[in-house]
Amino acid sequence: MWNSSQGGGFMNNSVSSPSASGGTGDKGKRKQNVVPVQISEVLAAPEEGFTVEGAEVGMVVVVGRVVTMEKAATKSTYTIQDDSGELEVIQWLEEGTNQPEFSEGSPVKVIGSIRTQGEKKHIMAFKISPVPTQEEYDAHMLEIVYSHLKIRQLQQKINGQIGGSDGSLSNSMMGGGLGVQGAAVASSAGQSFGNKNYDQVYGMIRQSMDETGLDRDSIFNQLRMKMSKVEMDNALDFLSSEGHIYSTIDEDHFKTTDGD
Repeated sequence: MWNSSQGGGFMNNSVSSPSASGGTGDKGKRKQNVVPVQISEVLAAPEEGFTVEGAEVGMVVVVGRVVTMEKAATKSTYTIQDDSGELEVIQWLEEGTNQPEFSEGSPVKVIGSIRTQGEKKHIMAFKISPVPTQEEYDAHMLEIVYSHLKIRQLQQKINGQIGGSDGSLSNSMMGGGLGVQGAAVASSAGQSFGNKNYDQVYGMIRQSMDETGLDRDSIFNQLRMKMSKVEMDNALDFLSSEGHIYSTIDEDHFKTTDGD
């Protein structure tokens, strides 16, 4: 649900690939993490460098109901409302695709990047999907609270404000019980990329039930007998650049874009 990119979508090559280096010099690259927020947070965002709890955010997830919808030849424009405010969402239509449309009153989940036009904020949508139940609609608020708390903990850890070894926090947030046999078979998810390394890494990430996704070290620990770290990193690079996975709370935790 924590579903990096610019208006053209996940596959834009200018988006930074996940990296273990964590360098600070790539100002021209957009962060790939995706964080659930309320609409009011988007409306209060600065023109550049949107942050949550001090951490820069690449894309956001908002959940609300459609107030208005206008369709043009090349784009659909929605007004989405939650309990905190209203926001315009723009989704560009790709030629040859049949993107779903959502009528007024429909509950939807929007994944996209924050943009500013004049003084007005809007979201350039990467994906808009229906919210089928009231429980899932309400759960978005819990995800906001949870993600903000985890990001705050990570920021405190980075700043040396809380103790523990380097791996302690990510281990506490890591989904458990993922065996290689189940996670490594991407065919179980109905997805194959023609490369067994890509399939195995994708399958493992997709089976993680943790809201923060599966971290890089855990993926390698379970696949180290099947591939090298370089091969795993190459697989993560490919899957991220092609829009099949995205990073969540940092650039070493991943979820699949088609996850529930």
